[in-house]
Amino acid sequence: MKPLLTAIAWSWLGSARGGFINLFLRELGIAGVALNLQSPDGVVAVTALSYAPIPFLVIGGLLRNMDPALEDSARVHGGSPGFTLYAVTLGLVLPGVLASALLVFVQAIGMFSVPAVLGMPADFYVATTEIFRALNSFPQRFGEAAAWGLLLLAITSALIWLQRLLLGRHSFATVTGKAFRPRLLRLGWARHGLAALAWLYVLLALILPVLALLWAASIRFLTLEFRLMTLTAAHFRYVLLQYPKTFLAIANSVTLGVMTASAVLLLGFGVSWLLVRGRLPVKGYLEQVSMFPLSMPAMVFALGLLWVYVGFTLVPIYGTIWLMLLAYATHYLPVGVRAITGALRQLHPELEEAARVAGASWGKTLRWVTLPLARPSLAAAWTLLFVMAMQEVSSSILLYSSGSIVLSVAMFDLWEGGNAGDLAALGVIQLVVTFIIVSFLLRTHADEALS
Repeated sequence: MKPLLTAIAWSWLGSARGGFINLFLRELGIAGVALNLQSPDGVVAVTALSYAPIPFLVIGGLLRNMDPALEDSARVHGGSPGFTLYAVTLGLVLPGVLASALLVFVQAIGMFSVPAVLGMPADFYVATTEIFRALNSFPQRFGEAAAWGLLLLAITSALIWLQRLLLGRHSFATVTGKAFRPRLLRLGWARHGLAALAWLYVLLALILPVLALLWAASIRFLTLEFRLMTLTAAHFRYVLLQYPKTFLAIANSVTLGVMTASAVLLLGFGVSWLLVRGRLPVKGYLEQVSMFPLSMPAMVFALGLLWVYVGFTLVPIYGTIWLMLLAYATHYLPVGVRAITGALRQLHPELEEAARVAGASWGKTLRWVTLPLARPSLAAAWTLLFVMAMQEVSSSILLYSSGSIVLSVAMFDLWEGGNAGDLAALGVIQLVVTFIIVSFLLRTHADEALS
């Protein structure tokens, strides 16, 4: 679910005066309660809904690699379930928790779509909307936009230093030479409360926004008066049969998603290996440099790429899908590094040392020991990167051409033109395509885990 689509859907659902939820509450006679998501609170809430999958995927992969004997040892020595959860489980996944928290924070301060849709109408501006206003003013204030980008970069550098200070020299290895199988816990009556929380998230992050998109795509014009609603398939017919950008945008988006996820995973594994296993004296500097692209807003970074390659005939990738791939892979490299670093910290070096002592080369050790043990986290990272690349809008809006247009740009064009119904129809199609691909990936990962 694109943050842009989520924000648009919740602007229809939760606007102060004409939102569907507020109108429904008034029909029930609850006039004293008013939901207003076009506000700072609305920006925070919708941003949190959009980025909740990041810690879920990163930390979930780490939990699958945790030996239950570690928790059993704490229980045998008198630890309560709560103490075991705090001192053992959460303590051992601390690298993944901090990594995902850092990723969410950096993604949030660099987000443009949600603050633009829900914040700007309420005169609530953040760094990215200030950058957007600087680049869209006349004359353009390039220096001011770059200054905002440097400020975000400095904040991210400080957070990386704080993370390294918290982790220190502690060991977080949970995968050793002993074989184990992750154990499922019986939660008793607590499972009902946890299930309710999970379904509440699904309702707010997926079901209600998707229903809003389906509603907007299925009626002739936006209205909440049932007597004025006219069901029609005209928006889907236009998007599928008449809108010339649909199928080209889908093909480009899927291609960029696959190439970005694969390239970032390959590069990120190499950087993470140097950070966790390497003995370089500049590891701290390398870690900070690996996070710089994510701290720079995608819009500003894309503008820099545009200036570099517009007249760079030696590498003629301006206006092609390869320039967008370069922007995507560079911008999301920190996501791969953060996710893979947490996974490698769990693998005790003795596993690789045993393989080397047995005569395996570095390549065979990597292929037979490290990669199989880190597969759950790598698969989660690849899926996350694929979805994020499919959602990218800030850099795409500056780098695309007629032959490299992607779904996010096509939707932005419809949004600017005020074509709410056509935008909703294209959004529904994008959701179907993404759902099919991600479901296939998750099913494949589940089958591998069972085997």
